[in-house]
Amino acid sequence: MATRGQITEKAVLVHEDEYRKTFPIESYVDETYWADLPIGQRIRWMLKQQTSEEKAELAAVWKIFKQDPLEPFVIYWKRYVISGMGLFTEGYVLFSITNIHTLFQQSYQPCWKTFTECSEVWTQTTDYFQVVGIILGQLLVGFLGDWLGRRWGMIQDAVIMLLGAIMLSVATGTTINGWVIMYAISQLVYGVGVGGEYPMTGTSAAEKETPGSRADKLHRGRNVVLAFTMQGWGQLANHGVLMVGLLAFNSKGSGPCSHEPTVRSRVYGSMHNMCCLLYRGGGWGQLANLGVLMVGLLAFNSKGSGPYSHGAAGATYRFSFAFIAVFIAWLAYFRIWRLKGADTHLNASKAKNKASGYDSGSFGMLLKHFWHRLLGTCLCWFCNDFMFYGNATFRTVFIGILVGPNASVMTNWLWNLLNVGVSLFGYHFAAFSIDWKWYGRKRMQAIGFLADFILFLLPAALWGTLTGSVTGTKVFQFIYFFSSFWNQFGPNCTTFLVAAEVYPTSVRSTAHGMSAAVGKCGALVPTVLFNYIGNTTKFWVVCWAGLLGFFMTVMFIPDATGLDLLEQERRWDYMQQGRGKEYHGIAVHPRHLSLFEKGVLGIHHQYNPELDAEAKKAEASQKVSQRLQDEDVVKIADDQ
Repeated sequence: MATRGQITEKAVLVHEDEYRKTFPIESYVDETYWADLPIGQRIRWMLKQQTSEEKAELAAVWKIFKQDPLEPFVIYWKRYVISGMGLFTEGYVLFSITNIHTLFQQSYQPCWKTFTECSEVWTQTTDYFQVVGIILGQLLVGFLGDWLGRRWGMIQDAVIMLLGAIMLSVATGTTINGWVIMYAISQLVYGVGVGGEYPMTGTSAAEKETPGSRADKLHRGRNVVLAFTMQGWGQLANHGVLMVGLLAFNSKGSGPCSHEPTVRSRVYGSMHNMCCLLYRGGGWGQLANLGVLMVGLLAFNSKGSGPYSHGAAGATYRFSFAFIAVFIAWLAYFRIWRLKGADTHLNASKAKNKASGYDSGSFGMLLKHFWHRLLGTCLCWFCNDFMFYGNATFRTVFIGILVGPNASVMTNWLWNLLNVGVSLFGYHFAAFSIDWKWYGRKRMQAIGFLADFILFLLPAALWGTLTGSVTGTKVFQFIYFFSSFWNQFGPNCTTFLVAAEVYPTSVRSTAHGMSAAVGKCGALVPTVLFNYIGNTTKFWVVCWAGLLGFFMTVMFIPDATGLDLLEQERRWDYMQQGRGKEYHGIAVHPRHLSLFEKGVLGIHHQYNPELDAEAKKAEASQKVSQRLQDEDVVKIADDQ
């Protein structure tokens, strides 16, 4: 039986161990926080940590690769592709609106251009009905994610998206105008499902690692942004499927199974020909060869230049939505039967707060104490989407200047595809660098906003010069692609991340959904507004969103780079106990606060590492006492 002295010695050792855990080496030098180091020592420490971490990761990847060359890709698939699959479908379908609209304007001109057979109002709603649905989904699922849990929110998203994708694939009507109405309604339904992906993917990716762990502090930003990059891959996939589909369905030759000059329709004939390659022993190799030939023809000398029949255009758009429906069906299966552990952090937070349903008390505290952060994440997201979707809306202006006003659908899509490639580079460069302490989220977002402000201001001020000469056109081309890079290597990635990491767990999904919904209002405004203003005016309007986003970032956005979620929860616990001003830890360090929180609210004055060390000792003692009591209870129960 242990003596009193042995029990006391054990308690002291456990207490010291608990206390040391509060000063992890990835954030502290002894007991000095990295942001408190002298500037020279701080820079050397940051660069050393960054270099050593990158070397360690590369060594780990190389070791895995030598054992199995495909294993690194399997790990990437499991960690980032699956978690971002919802945003893959979002990028695929949302950005298909403009692509398909371009096709319909050439193949269904009485309905999509001259409006002699369709209502102009209903035709225009197809440009923004999905955005309206996304806003509804972001608000609804943001709330449900904190109430019922992350898993149920993600399941609901996948099921509604699957329903919407099926509706888009089979939408029809007794008249062509009726079909347009059903097409718009299908976009609305799909939008509700995909809207929930924003708060669910953002919060789930941010909570992927254990709070307080090394990975949470050093790689949380990368986890979130790499999931978000799937939006860019969705855009790329959509362009590829549309181009291959149009080439197949708009072909005029007979296929290998045809006994007539043409099959009953080009739509089913093209599908029939592909199946016959397999049936007649052509095998997957011939089918792959057909795919390569189709892409090659498309890029160099395809008949995708038009004209486009109603059947070819209709089949292409339906095929594109049926294609993504397969991925969504798999996603629904995975989330219903395979997804585990999505609610771990939320359940722990609810247990601590003794909340069984939605934590309305925490939401009230969010509005009271973090209203300025909510204002910042909402308006910065609004400004980003105003620029991002504004760019997508008037990209035909860019392409018209580069290749002429009568460019074919294929030419438009190929230029768009090149722009997506530039965007993907921006996405991944952001993921690679977003956890660098010397750069971080806030600086990346501010610089991205400022760069896009300048890049959109130039065409507005120099419109005549840039559109009136060959040299000017080349400069215009550079501006177009460079603005896409800075948008991805900037606010488009960071707004998604910041809204997921600067709020407490109990209301994180709600706050992220609210921020995303306001952001999508920024996408809705230019979609409607740009129908009524000229090209030069569009640039004058959109550029100021970049400047406003820059100032909102500087004023209201805190920088959580390197700050683990556990410390933010610790501060939140103090606030819930009515002792917010007694918290003196690193969550109120000037490095991690916004300019408004420092200059107006003066929250940074609470930071005091000495008082925080004393508080940590007291908290460690309390944990040790509770642990020893629990062990005694278990021992007594075992003895009985």
